Amino acid sequence: MVLTEEMNQAFQTIEETTDNLFITGKAGTGKTTFLKYIVEHTHKNLIVAASTGIAAINAGGVTLHRLFGIPFDLQGPNTPIKGRFFADKADLFQRLDTLIIDEISMVRPDVLDYVDRKLRFYRFNNLPFGGVQVVMFGDLFQLPPVIKKSEEEILRQWYRGGYFFHACCLREAGFKIIELSHVFRQHDERFVNILNRIREYELLPMDIDDLSTLRDNRQSKDYTTQSIHICSLRRDADKINEQMIGEATHMFPAKFKGEFNPKNAPCDVNLKLRIGARVMTLVNDSAQGFYNGSMGTVSEITQDKIKVLLDAGHEVIIDPYTWIDREYQINGSEIQTIEKGSCTQFPLSLGWAITIHKSQGLTFDKIVVHCPYAFAPGMLYVALSRCTSMEGIITDFFISKKAIITDNELIAFNKACRNNDNKFNLDVYRAVCRFMGYENN
Repeated sequence: MVLTEEMNQAFQTIEETTDNLFITGKAGTGKTTFLKYIVEHTHKNLIVAASTGIAAINAGGVTLHRLFGIPFDLQGPNTPIKGRFFADKADLFQRLDTLIIDEISMVRPDVLDYVDRKLRFYRFNNLPFGGVQVVMFGDLFQLPPVIKKSEEEILRQWYRGGYFFHACCLREAGFKIIELSHVFRQHDERFVNILNRIREYELLPMDIDDLSTLRDNRQSKDYTTQSIHICSLRRDADKINEQMIGEATHMFPAKFKGEFNPKNAPCDVNLKLRIGARVMTLVNDSAQGFYNGSMGTVSEITQDKIKVLLDAGHEVIIDPYTWIDREYQINGSEIQTIEKGSCTQFPLSLGWAITIHKSQGLTFDKIVVHCPYAFAPGMLYVALSRCTSMEGIITDFFISKKAIITDNELIAFNKACRNNDNKFNLDVYRAVCRFMGYENN
């Protein structure tokens, strides 16, 4: 991997300092690839964790909840650590230099505060995070934390908002921000600029004019093309796939070993297929020339392998793939991973339709977007930014400012950090909120 200037700066900060870091960037700027580069090249003892099981499996790490024993119900910022003291956890955390948290935009503030308290407790160190360097990856302008309505009122009693940067521990710890700016996914400057303005809620009239040309009511209902249909609702994506698969001739159950939780499987637990089915690959294979998100059509099926004619024009053989669920432990003076369980399945999913949520991080050449009613900030941005070009996009609705849900918390966050030399300070953030007249300050 060739590092950009911002990546070099971030890697140097991780290697040479103990500063906490938030590595962010627009869609397609290589955040996931860079995270894996850090894991492979750092000299530090580190652990990779994520908010969900699927994200953890894909990042080669563990979930925050399992690593730190976090209860799934809301935890107040001063809730004491409960339960037994585990000597092996103490040994693990005391040797930890850096904690990487992937998809930090999905992490609630109470979860981050619990991580802080647990590290202080096990490391016998009252510095923020027990003196551990915390490196966070994600894009706040994509999909926000999932907070149930029943939890929102309780959470608001403790925090000013639902994003991680409201955590009490960050008032003391703070963090630097490095934004990756080079977009690898798109090359058309006009399209990149439109995506940037959608991301930051600054859509211009000329952008709306350009985007209006994407609507095609007839083509958006045609599921026989090479376009993948990206839907805001899961039921819509499932309905399209079920309708198009019809009578499946083969079904492949995933094989689980050890303590792998089927809910965390990054694949279909029961994969239905037939000759002619549209599919999407779920892993990378540089030797055969496909990647996570490559589209194609099933051309041959046996019990041991599946042939797929990729849209790129060549046929590939898909063999079963094994995903590993890992656990961290101490080996001498180093932290290493061991296999806790595994999931083996053909790395394919039906490729007529996908949800916006599951499309996050993927790249497509042709998409149809079904998102007339966005119900969370960032949905439209995530959907459109999956495509490599504007010419590859069709929508079934006219895009207007109504499709973009503005999040004042994030506007204030951006302004506060840019006014403070790309460093987060909770007091500066709240001052910006007051200046904006934003109530939750």
